[in-house]
Amino acid sequence: MKKRDSGFTLVELMVVVLLVGLVVLVSTQIPLFNLSFWTRATDRLKMQREAHYAMIKIQHELRPAASLNVDVFDPSRLIIDLNTEESFFLEGTQLLYQDPYQVQESVIEGDTGTQFNATRSGGTINITLTLVREKVGTITLETAVKPRNE
Repeated sequence: MKKRDSGFTLVELMVVVLLVGLVVLVSTQIPLFNLSFWTRATDRLKMQREAHYAMIKIQHELRPAASLNVDVFDPSRLIIDLNTEESFFLEGTQLLYQDPYQVQESVIEGDTGTQFNATRSGGTINITLTLVREKVGTITLETAVKPRNE
């Protein structure tokens, strides 16, 4: 009887299939990981831009205000003009702006844990905005604005 040395055994074929499967699995997971990382980074950047826009809007409305008309008695509500009740305030998880004509518009919206805080230190108004988004995280922006009209 002649012994055949050509060909592959069943064990060798199973090892090759296993190795090819691992290579395919790893090579498909790398792009998926990169995509999810890119998506999270993009969402965080969008959140930062929205929070920055909200702070710019607050500064834009507060800077020309008369210092005596600005009220921060309630830290979650910044009244820019006591006569017209122009203000920024947090309602639930949404920061709203009420213009001098009592029209409200949404400035930014977060998730549970979003905070808005305004305090006075001398003639300066200190503002802290903490924006929370469930899948993105938390960002806190702070600014100090001195109303220019006395």
